[in-house]
Amino acid sequence: MFSTRTLTAELVQLADVPACLSTAGSDGSRYVAVNAGYLRLIERVWPEIHQKELLAAGSAVSSAQRDRRLGMLETNGYYDSEPAEVRAATGRIIAVEICSQRVWCSGVACDLEYFMPLPPAKPHDAGCGSSEAPSRRASFTPRFSASLRSMNLLDKRIVIGRILSVAARGAVLASHLAGPRDIARALTTIGARLSAYQVVDSASPTQIAFDFADLEYDQLENLLLQVAGDLWLLIMASEDRDIVETLRCLIGPYTVPRPVVVAC
Repeated sequence: MFSTRTLTAELVQLADVPACLSTAGSDGSRYVAVNAGYLRLIERVWPEIHQKELLAAGSAVSSAQRDRRLGMLETNGYYDSEPAEVRAATGRIIAVEICSQRVWCSGVACDLEYFMPLPPAKPHDAGCGSSEAPSRRASFTPRFSASLRSMNLLDKRIVIGRILSVAARGAVLASHLAGPRDIARALTTIGARLSAYQVVDSASPTQIAFDFADLEYDQLENLLLQVAGDLWLLIMASEDRDIVETLRCLIGPYTVPRPVVVAC
């Protein structure tokens, strides 16, 4: 259908920065269109947020800053380079700058927003780790592998990134709960290997947060299967039932340990 709504939605898709089109309003604003950059920023796939309210979907952060920005749209019709925060699917708060314009789409007031992510606050330089990565000791389950094959690259990247974030946080938290010293030490080692990606969460600085946004899909998949493989080794070696169940919940729904071949 040829309309101002579809034309504006196409404009969002053509943007080379994260972009979003939503109906106007402080509480009832709903997603109309977003581009791949925006989905990658908030670590979500489109069906999760399609026609959902921005606040209810968890991507928009209610704050005095947001109220002020909405006020500028009401009075001036636009704003440029305003500081803001958005929430990723993993709960991590991301600092951004937003430029926005109030537009009319087929008779409905909408807000067209462009986002510029700001560098995350990191305790130290986050590199990609050693070039000699440990071999994978885990594989995706057949059902999960089939699901991945049916997804486009963006959706796969978002899903794997979210699973990796949960596994990374879980491994670090489990290291503080583990009873046997050797299990705690092994979990601490896994956490140390992931520390290059640990960031300060502005919403809750005491909480553990990870940022894998700079990694490409192949790197994300490789890192997840490395971490899963290490956790499966601990699951098979540990006699602590609580730790075993905790770790299994992190990786069991998606991965299985690879068979270990022992030469005789």
